[in-house]
Amino acid sequence: MIDNEVKLSQEGAYSFYILWICSHAYAMRKRNVLDDNEWVGWLQWMRHIFRRGTIKETWKQIEPDKWFNPDFQNFINTEIVEAKLT
Repeated sequence: MIDNEVKLSQEGAYSFYILWICSHAYAMRKRNVLDDNEWVGWLQWMRHIFRRGTIKETWKQIEPDKWFNPDFQNFINTEIVEAKLT
């Protein structure tokens, strides 16, 4: 459980932690801490976990509550979630 209102399974809590790591990588990219090669690796991994894992289900559950930076949420929704559908 992350807080009293949101009840996530152990797998959901793990997924949230992974999303937090992705958010941190995105913030590092925005601050030019990650170079292009490092970012490509992160981007590929993020697309992979949304395509093949259960992270997308956790994202659907927590995204409406705006737990992450709005810029990161927009990035996930447009570059990761929508990109995998095309």
